[in-house]
Amino acid sequence: MDNINYNLPDSGFEERAKELPFVFVYGTLKSTGSVRGMMSLVDNEAKAEIIGKTKTTYPDYQMMDLGAFPGVVEGGTKHIQGELYKVNDWMMGKLDMIEGVANDFYKVKKVDTDLGKGWMYYLDKEYGQDLGTNLDTRYTDRIEEVDNTLIWHN
Repeated sequence: MDNINYNLPDSGFEERAKELPFVFVYGTLKSTGSVRGMMSLVDNEAKAEIIGKTKTTYPDYQMMDLGAFPGVVEGGTKHIQGELYKVNDWMMGKLDMIEGVANDFYKVKKVDTDLGKGWMYYLDKEYGQDLGTNLDTRYTDRIEEVDNTLIWHN
């Protein structure tokens, strides 16, 4: 990807990257993502290195199918499978822009995974309810449940 000079909105990404330079991704940003994958965002300034495949330590989540990508909400009873990446502040800013953090689409929180802590993008549970999105994963073929863990398939 060419080095693009994004005008990144102030979403707190610089402080988050300094505090904890890891992100946990579970959808189209996974290395198996057919849409883009994290490594397609790497350029001269934005850096990412995969740490590995992992899942959330605690079963506190639910995943919903939003069509082209998934959303995770708190208050569920499932683990989420994904990948942990080490990123720099520029990549964190690009991710915030893609995920709409400055516009309050996704929120960001620290999560524990089997490989360590990372920032995860998630939706307010009310968002899914506002859309009328069914949080029951039985009605989508893109979310698989294995051993109480939800896995997104592109």
